[in-house]
Amino acid sequence: MSEIKVKFIVSEGIESQINGLQQRQVIINPVMVFSSKYIPTSLSLATTIVASGVETGKHIINLRINNCTKEDDVFNSGNTNVEINELLDNFVLSADLKNIAFETEGQYKVIFTIDGQEFEDTFSVKKDS
Repeated sequence: MSEIKVKFIVSEGIESQINGLQQRQVIINPVMVFSSKYIPTSLSLATTIVASGVETGKHIINLRINNCTKEDDVFNSGNTNVEINELLDNFVLSADLKNIAFETEGQYKVIFTIDGQEFEDTFSVKKDS
C-alpha cells in the first residue's frame, strides 16, 4: 500500500465547468475563516480534498465536519463505497454543502476518512463585530 497524502481547500463555493470531454472544478473564494453577523448561523460552504497515493480498487470514504469545541459533527456524509478503476495521480473529492448549522464560534475540523485512515484540517467560524 502506498502512502496517501491529502490536501484540503475550504471555500465559499465550487462550480464544475465542462469543456468537451474535460471537466474542471472552479473553487470560489477559498477561506480559512468564515465570518457571520449572527451566531448561531447556517453557512453554505464547499470543501475540496485532493489525495495522492490512492491505489486502484474499492475504497470506503467518509467526509465529516466536526465542531472542535463541542466534539460533535455538524455534517457527516456517511460511509460511501467508491471504486478507482485506474491509477490516478490525484483523487479529488468535492462537496458543495448548503445551509450547514454552526451553533458556536471557533475551530471546526474537516475530516476525510479513506479505508479507516483519517486526515484532517481546520477552519474557523467567527462573529462579525
